[in-house]
Amino acid sequence: MSTSLSPEEEQKGAPKVLVVEDEMLIGMDLVMLLEEWGCSATGPVRTVASALSAVEAQRPDVAILDVNLGDGETSIPIAMELAESGIPFAFLTGYDPSRLDDGATALKAPFLRKPVNERELREVLSRLVPRSTTAG
Repeated sequence: MSTSLSPEEEQKGAPKVLVVEDEMLIGMDLVMLLEEWGCSATGPVRTVASALSAVEAQRPDVAILDVNLGDGETSIPIAMELAESGIPFAFLTGYDPSRLDDGATALKAPFLRKPVNERELREVLSRLVPRSTTAG
């Protein structure tokens, strides 16, 4: 399974992935994995305000959003902004999606379970950003 960019993908640029995760170790592992796959990963971003600023400043190609960000914050406002901007995203959660807030399920984004399965993450990202190196 290739994890490097093809010459065509290098010309187009690496897919920009925003990682929103309040657990620093999980977020850092995810960023490192995405970078190994040839993505340009930003994060981990830990708050709604920081994530919204990153979306505005960097316009990612795709985002991975932990649903619960601690201190009563969820990533729903981020997901709504991404949806309005036409930026695809997937939720990442340790909870069963059926137990989540209706706002998360109403957005009809893919759900990934923690701990993240690399194969599932590749499949979801390749559907959301077809040119990404995560297909394979």
